Amino acid sequence: MDRPTLLLINKFYHDVGPAGGVGRYLLQEEEDLAAAGWRVVPFAMADEHVGPSQWSDYFVRARDYRQPRYSGSAFTDAIDLIWNREAASKLDALIEAVRPDVAHLHNIYHHLSPSILPVLARHRIPTVMTLHDLRLLCPAIHMLRGGEVCERCRGGRLYEAVRGKCVKDSRRASLLAAFETVHQRQRHLYDHTVQLFLCPSRFYRDKYAEWGYPAAHLRHLPNFVDTAVWRPERLVEAGGVAPAQRSAYIYFGRISREKGLATLLTAQALWEKEAAAAKAGDEPLTLLIAGSGPEDEALRAQATALKLATVEFLGPLDSDGLLRALARARFAVLPSEWYENGPMAALEALAAGLPLVGTDIGGIPELIEPDRTGVVVPPRDPAALLTGLRRAARMGDSAGQAARAWALQHADRGAHMVQLNAILTELLPTGSPR
Repeated sequence: MDRPTLLLINKFYHDVGPAGGVGRYLLQEEEDLAAAGWRVVPFAMADEHVGPSQWSDYFVRARDYRQPRYSGSAFTDAIDLIWNREAASKLDALIEAVRPDVAHLHNIYHHLSPSILPVLARHRIPTVMTLHDLRLLCPAIHMLRGGEVCERCRGGRLYEAVRGKCVKDSRRASLLAAFETVHQRQRHLYDHTVQLFLCPSRFYRDKYAEWGYPAAHLRHLPNFVDTAVWRPERLVEAGGVAPAQRSAYIYFGRISREKGLATLLTAQALWEKEAAAAKAGDEPLTLLIAGSGPEDEALRAQATALKLATVEFLGPLDSDGLLRALARARFAVLPSEWYENGPMAALEALAAGLPLVGTDIGGIPELIEPDRTGVVVPPRDPAALLTGLRRAARMGDSAGQAARAWALQHADRGAHMVQLNAILTELLPTGSPR
């Protein structure tokens, strides 16, 4: 019998830069499902980092929507953001060539656009989609307004995103995003095409249900981490120091406003100030910040203005460099101020045996057993965050062991792929493979 064919769709076909954790998930899914007996066919955008594929001739021309532009080509790209005819045409040709049995969608909006959804429906391809963010609910992907969580768009009030300039702090960009959302909702492009939405956090499952998505079409499937790669032994090999003897803690990931790093630097400044005034008996651990992003320059300027002596900016790191940085850390911190889903950095830290200090927002609390594998603190509160950092600094080696055990039980790559394989198999049409 022929192998079933999975059409794997995401705007990026790599894990570089903005592709991030979703891109990493995609590549691992392709590898594992191929090993489980699927023929996996990717469909993506042909940007500068795109990975090699025998199907790359069907990939879509790259577009850059990171900054608002006002030119003739920008207008054409804006139209394609709402309805990309090239993506629809190339996907149609790819389906004719490979005759897929099931499609798994990740992030398709903007670069591929919802234009591909009627193509899948016309070919009667059963479709599942993983909800990595909140874009189907709100024109602003992070659901933030003025740096704070906002749900004013609920109930169809999408004009609120335009009023608040919630997308790229631009009224034009917000208007375009709001129009895109109105268009896909009025045509029922997602809810009439996607049979099942996979939610990496229970929070996302519940939030989508609150905003009107049928609960029967929402299923919780937590994110995973490769526990064979992210493990405590590799940190010891990289640094040679037991966790309790380490003198730093680490944030690693995207350097952007919604991650709460400005609040983290303020908390670090409080720690330094109180230690200098001998109000606390503990010297501040060194804060390591690894990664890159749009707020990198502003964050460095804030650290300079605060005269911080215990912060190191490591920049973007390759896998070996990140392991060496983690080997210096006693614990990891994720001070996010938006509705995080199932952040990969948090899972990687836990699997590597680092307890986690995380904010009580979105799906983050689902990843922490308080005072056992880490500490949960309120968002946007430097003093409360500092209290959490101090508590984590005093947690012994048993917390790292508990963090590792939690990751093995709840976020193992192999167990995740078994569940995903079963879900996709459920959707196979009668008589498949074709």
